[in-house]
Amino acid sequence: MATIELAHIVKRYAGVAALTDVSLRVLPGEVHAVLGENGAGKSTLMNIATGTTHPDEGTITVSGQEVAALNPRMAAALGIAIVHQHPAVLKDLTVLENLQVALPDSVFAGAPVAQVARRMLDDVGLRVHLDDRVETLTLAEKHLLEIAKAFALKPKLLVLDEPTAPLGSDAVALLFRRVREVVAQGTSVVYITHRLAEVRQLAGRVTVLRDGRVRGTAAVADITDAELLAMIVGRRLDSTFPDKHRPADGQPNFVLENLSGRGFSAVSASSTRGEIIGVAGVVGNGQSELMRALAGLEPFTGTVTVEGGTLSQAELLRRSGYVPADRHVDGLMMRLSVRENAALSALRRFTSGLFLNRRREIHGVQASLDSLSVKAPSLDASVSALSGGNQQKVVISRALLSEPPLLVADEPTQGVDVGARAEIYAILRETSTRGVPVVVCSSDAAELEGLCDQVLVMSRGHVVETLVGSDVTEQKIVSAAVTSTAEAVSVAAARRAAGSTWRRFLTGDYTPSVLLLAVIVLLAAVIASGNGRYLSVFNISTILTAATAVGLIAMGQNVALLTGGIDLSVGPLAGFLVVVASFYVVDGAPPTMVIAGLVMMIVIAAVVGAINGSLIRFGRFTPIAATLTLYIALGGLAFLLRPTQDGYIAGFFQEAVNFSVGPLPLAFVLIVILAVAMEFALRKRRWGWRLRAVGSDQDAARRIGVGVNATVIGAYIGTALFVFLGALMFMGQYGIGDPAQGPAFTLTSVAAVVLGGTSLLGGRGTFIGPVIGAVLLQQLLNASTFLGLGSTVQYYFQGVLILAAAVIYTLVRSRRQRI
Repeated sequence: MATIELAHIVKRYAGVAALTDVSLRVLPGEVHAVLGENGAGKSTLMNIATGTTHPDEGTITVSGQEVAALNPRMAAALGIAIVHQHPAVLKDLTVLENLQVALPDSVFAGAPVAQVARRMLDDVGLRVHLDDRVETLTLAEKHLLEIAKAFALKPKLLVLDEPTAPLGSDAVALLFRRVREVVAQGTSVVYITHRLAEVRQLAGRVTVLRDGRVRGTAAVADITDAELLAMIVGRRLDSTFPDKHRPADGQPNFVLENLSGRGFSAVSASSTRGEIIGVAGVVGNGQSELMRALAGLEPFTGTVTVEGGTLSQAELLRRSGYVPADRHVDGLMMRLSVRENAALSALRRFTSGLFLNRRREIHGVQASLDSLSVKAPSLDASVSALSGGNQQKVVISRALLSEPPLLVADEPTQGVDVGARAEIYAILRETSTRGVPVVVCSSDAAELEGLCDQVLVMSRGHVVETLVGSDVTEQKIVSAAVTSTAEAVSVAAARRAAGSTWRRFLTGDYTPSVLLLAVIVLLAAVIASGNGRYLSVFNISTILTAATAVGLIAMGQNVALLTGGIDLSVGPLAGFLVVVASFYVVDGAPPTMVIAGLVMMIVIAAVVGAINGSLIRFGRFTPIAATLTLYIALGGLAFLLRPTQDGYIAGFFQEAVNFSVGPLPLAFVLIVILAVAMEFALRKRRWGWRLRAVGSDQDAARRIGVGVNATVIGAYIGTALFVFLGALMFMGQYGIGDPAQGPAFTLTSVAAVVLGGTSLLGGRGTFIGPVIGAVLLQQLLNASTFLGLGSTVQYYFQGVLILAAAVIYTLVRSRRQRI
């Protein structure tokens, strides 16, 4: 009985067939390789096998049982795990939180959570702190984290989609050992790769896809590499690598002299026209930092000379062609089209006078993409719709279109099929022959041997050996790297190890709260020094009572912002709820009427939240458009119910809301307790992890089994329920149904959340920060009265403070990669 069987699978996108009548049968305890060019349908087929994508036709059978509608959560329950080509990790969560949100609680049973998580990472050789935020990890470390999650599930079927692309030789060896171990225990493995050597090392059977169809299945031992290549590309390749440069006398056209920067030191090298320089070493020893410096992305000392002219960092940034290792982070604008991504660095080539010549742009981009055999529905298709390998080729196309004086390629063939690799190698060689210096960094020593004329082997940020000519061999490259780093600590690990606790605090979510508390104390001290009444019991109580209402609405706004959205309707909703209460929670009303009014307020809030969330998820409205619709509707309804101020709230209710013990309002004490409880849930419970996961990366969250629709709709309902609590405070403070009262609190709530440090992009924030932000805003309003300032100055002061906070938080967080 097969572990999984995909039969007659068909999948179309916009009428274009991605898979046509594809069948795949994976047996228990086997490694089954799946090969094919980029765009052949490999990843689409595996996304169907793991429930991320639904087929248009065909059947999926798991362990003899046909599955009608597979989704990621069901796939995990059936024992199916996948390591995606682009890791499904959440950059705004910590390493530990990434493990906890993706894995069931049962994985962590029987031992302390941190101990179990540490064991998972050790099993794949990942040496990072559990509290490191994932955005600080290298691409290789992100892949290892993804691999660790998959192995932790102890799956019946493990799908590995290009798992070794960014890994060094030591990490690859450890991964292969772990794969052999789980296969020996009965796990089936589907292994997608472009490297035939890996197929020979691991796989028992191989299936080849081309143009969305199965071209053949065979035992690995019964088929040659040449036959596999012919099946993959539909033709025979004469040679993978172009002929190397023939040594000739000549002046160097590219010289590095004593180049030093973050992660590397004293790098010197030179090359003549036609030579390609390679950069090698164990991953994390300064290679990528050197490449970023050559691309002008990192500051450096020393000199970079091209054709006799010295290029500064600014000139390198403006003119060099750069192919980054992580195309999703540094290489592509995923919301732009293929044409826009490819042409972005070469717009000056396509202008006529002051304007862009669209015909020239299309012709140039099309020619470049054709030379790389990029498969795309059209030039105007979104680049996110392309396969990983085709996305990589778009990045290379952009670098070449800019006609750079220097081409810097960091892992240029990562995720690219064997046919396209040969094309990329030929283009790199041709570029070098034209006189453009080419520097290539690769974790594949065999690739460097076949392509490069000289190789710089790096360890701990230093060039420990320079191999030239016949000495450029895989064996000597690996030997130099391994021998030199036997007792070394990688650059990435060393960077994190130094002052890691302080670094995590500075780039953490609680730093804004500490800064705000310091500002509150400083402001109070300054004002109190000139006016002794400022710290009176009455004044403190007034500030905290007002802050409680704003703080509750801000906490609700915070829930929406954590998902990457925003709720503009919070202010009008609060005002509308107070207007509704003014008909029920009044003096002389029987208890049943008061209770009915409060229940009605809760129901209205929940319905408004559900409408907002549904418009966003199912109506495909942007959060601003959806909530602005409710903003207008609720404001209009409030005026329909109460054209003017009327309906006085019951006195007993006002007394209860405003009850204080000394300077501390009871309501403020309760909001602090609520904020602490919500913060605990945000950090320690699956609800909080999922909320932040959706805000961090919706696609990654969906791939690990988070119900994005339910999470977003639930978040907006939660936002509205916090607004209900804020409305209760407004009822006590204002005591009357006022239809014009609410809208102003929308911007106030956003201001409090921004001051509290929550990211407007989602995924990062606290519940403590918005409460402190609300206190600071009310303190500013109160201070203006004591200082005799007008209302205009109040708003200027708030605006300057918010702007300063946004700038400071951005600068602090932008340094997290540099510390």
